[in-house]
Amino acid sequence: MAKESSEKTSAPPRKKVKRTGVNGKAEPAQPADKGDKVKTRDKTKDKDQAKAKAKAKGKGKRKGAIGEGAALMLPVDHLKPTQITVGAFHVAQKIHVTRRLSHADLPAFLDKHRIHVVLGPEQVPYVVDHHHWVRAWHEMGIAMVPAVVRADLSHLSTRDFWKYMVANHMVHPYDEHGKRVALSALPPDIHGMRDDPYRSIEAFVQLAGGYRKVKAAYPDFRWADFFRKHIDGPFDTHHGFASALARAVQLALGKKARGLPGYIGP
Repeated sequence: MAKESSEKTSAPPRKKVKRTGVNGKAEPAQPADKGDKVKTRDKTKDKDQAKAKAKAKGKGKRKGAIGEGAALMLPVDHLKPTQITVGAFHVAQKIHVTRRLSHADLPAFLDKHRIHVVLGPEQVPYVVDHHHWVRAWHEMGIAMVPAVVRADLSHLSTRDFWKYMVANHMVHPYDEHGKRVALSALPPDIHGMRDDPYRSIEAFVQLAGGYRKVKAAYPDFRWADFFRKHIDGPFDTHHGFASALARAVQLALGKKARGLPGYIGP
């Protein structure tokens, strides 16, 4: 009886097999599928485009960057406005609403109306929404206010920052007469914002149901300018403001207001 070998026999080396054609001659090696190369190039191109877009938008992963949607508590005195005006009567109305709250209910109310900010060079916070709320809280002596970050652009130069803000409709440099001015005319702080009574008229017309609130770039300013053209001031008394408001509601529902954002007239 033959003994089993305890040694493992090694497999013979594999021979290279040449592909032959029908005539017996060696067939040339086939090139790689071009489709695979194209797919690889497309994937690389897509990745490069995504990186470029992220860099342009300032959303690339940067050390120390504060993510979009981050909740912060910020000192009112450190906030920079991106608008020149507010409506004084509208601010007064928001002060009245806030003062009616109990001490226990105030934190939740402030949190619900968080100020929207964009972080600029050196992480300076610029208010891009809720200017009336923050002005009201400032006048009430509230030192710290809740905010939510819309974008962190602190990596940009001052020049590129303002180019981005203008291109994305995040700054509105118009004075109390509805005239466009230089960006350098923006107030240095919330207290420096000036009164435009037509902004108050516009706000109360919307609250009275004169037009719908819509998501668009500065619809409130468009309505304020519309009323500025059709209603003469001044509105420095409550009676004068009330008369102007009644006239403004009629105008908002009339044919002259067609084409304005949120129009609900015939």
